[in-house]
Amino acid sequence: MYDLIILCIGRHSKLYSAITNGRSIKKDYKEIALTAVVKHKSPINKVSQFFLKEGPLAILPINKNTFSVVWSVSNIFFQKNNKSLKKILVDKIKVLYQNLKIKNIDNIQSFPINLNLKTKYFKNNVLILGDGLHAVHPMAGQGFNLVLRDLKKLSDLMRKLLSLGLSLKNSLLLKDFYEARKPENTIIGLGIDLTNIFFKDNKFFAPVKKTILNNIKNFRFIKKISQLISDKGIAT
Repeated sequence: MYDLIILCIGRHSKLYSAITNGRSIKKDYKEIALTAVVKHKSPINKVSQFFLKEGPLAILPINKNTFSVVWSVSNIFFQKNNKSLKKILVDKIKVLYQNLKIKNIDNIQSFPINLNLKTKYFKNNVLILGDGLHAVHPMAGQGFNLVLRDLKKLSDLMRKLLSLGLSLKNSLLLKDFYEARKPENTIIGLGIDLTNIFFKDNKFFAPVKKTILNNIKNFRFIKKISQLISDKGIAT
């Protein structure tokens, strides 16, 4: 019998239902995420998020001559333009970076976007980790950050128990992990959802959105707080 079993097998595994009993916060965005790797000859070294009419597009540098791109679009847009998505994506990037010299763009992939935040993390000595625990909108690029913070907290808790000579089995390890990580995972997941709603092309939000975006640069405190949360999370 193992002291600890960790399930990290993607977001769609049926094994999770035996642990969670279907208890989770779910939402189908009816959107598709397009991802690709772009090789170029221009100095791009900063992560950037662009809110386009079709959906948010993120630029994530890998090295000085390569970046990955994640573009979220509606199912309707994806189906309508399925045969010309590569050209459309390249054109969008060239508009955003007018002096960009693209060498090639490949590894274009797509996947449906859903919100799925588990409200139960473990059962007995079996723990869920990764996408199976929390799938969020890729807009803010926070999904992977949440996984890293989960791993850090689990590692810290395990190290503490072992340093005291205690066994992981029959300990409070998974309960402590759940209580430490669930609040931040839920708040960030729902916060990203609200941000996505706000930035959608919507005539009702347009006036408020324009005012906020025109003045956000004047609120340095808000910018620092948002960057701190993105980099380090809510809890330490």
